[in-house]
Amino acid sequence: LVMMSIMIYIQRLLVMLVWISAVTCLPSSVPHAWEEAAEEQCHCIPPLCPNSTGCLAGLVRDRCDCCLECGNIEGQPCDLDDSNNFYGRCGENLHCRVDIKDLGYGDIPEPQCVCQTQQALCGSDGKTYQNICKFKEAAHRNTSKELSIANDGPCQTVPQIKLPPQNQMNVTGKDVIFLCEVFSSPMALIEWKKDENELSLPGDDPHISVQSRGGPMKYELSSWLQIEGLTKEDVGTYHCVAHNKLGSVTAKASLIVF
Repeated sequence: LVMMSIMIYIQRLLVMLVWISAVTCLPSSVPHAWEEAAEEQCHCIPPLCPNSTGCLAGLVRDRCDCCLECGNIEGQPCDLDDSNNFYGRCGENLHCRVDIKDLGYGDIPEPQCVCQTQQALCGSDGKTYQNICKFKEAAHRNTSKELSIANDGPCQTVPQIKLPPQNQMNVTGKDVIFLCEVFSSPMALIEWKKDENELSLPGDDPHISVQSRGGPMKYELSSWLQIEGLTKEDVGTYHCVAHNKLGSVTAKASLIVF
């Protein structure tokens, strides 16, 4: 009896959902009778269409394929079937995708607008944009000044420190690690120095080591300074120095040892 009641409830729910869909724009899979009802609801009168402005991802057709409305920007949810019945359609240079690689246990995948290319580019304002979609957002946002593409790839500039090393405190005998992340084009070289000493670490000190690798993002470089078995002599200020042919930049962090 319980199972029968559940089945009846589900059938009634499905009938209700079909009826709700009938008074909106419907996909082609809905029976012909409901399609006629949808066409009546979607009667297109272009002069009555609202004027959509300030659209950061450009304009797309509404669910009735009649009026123009703002498209969804990168990272916003979207309708995977492009029906535009719930979340909406993605804007210029975007497509609706489901990304499951970062889902945790029990998470429900949600379609999101993703830029069709992840190639960085340089704007005429001297700023580097992650992709064409971010560039378009900036161009639509700042209408007082025309923005154009200066060149493909990031703008060539002095290095920019995205994640500076952090101040640390620890006790003797313990280990500490300083991290420094840099964005740069042309690619930068990262060096570590202590206090006012011009010599780069680790030098000939066996309990200090330095490692660097590309990433986490394109055109970025990460570097770690590790000090094993802290002593009082390790107290001081450590400098992350990033430089390329266009210049250099420095970030610093202090170390206190108890």
